[in-house]
Amino acid sequence: MKFEIRQINARYSDGELESVQVIYTSRNEERSVSINGNFNMTAEEYRDNEAIEQLEVLAKNHLLNEVGE
Repeated sequence: MKFEIRQINARYSDGELESVQVIYTSRNEERSVSINGNFNMTAEEYRDNEAIEQLEVLAKNHLLNEVGE
């Protein structure tokens, strides 16, 4: 499955980053399966994982956790 980060929404409080919402899409090679999702991160979690490649890994983990529940 290919994961793509589509949007990152930052929430600020008193000028400080408070949290981030990451919106992603995923699809298989044939595009016969397509999934959209989102997850929230604290400012600290985002600072430790702000590279797109790392966010894609987190998106994959998020999807797997949601499907497994």
